Amino acid sequence: MSKSLDELLFTVRQHPAFQELLETVRVPPVHEFKPSGDAQAQYADFIFRSGRRLQHESWRQLLIGNPSQQEKS
Repeated sequence: MSKSLDELLFTVRQHPAFQELLETVRVPPVHEFKPSGDAQAQYADFIFRSGRRLQHESWRQLLIGNPSQQEKS
């Protein structure tokens, strides 16, 4: 991560509304996979929702900071 991006994220984290931002962005739901009816469509939906959840977690870690990733840069 570049120094300027790191500084921007630090500034955002200091803002009084930062916690509200984290609370407002909701985690996409992932429903348990139980095959019934059109199992192929359900499996595709499960994969899509799982990907959205992983993407959400990646963005959240970027916003709040992940010490293990910061040590690597």
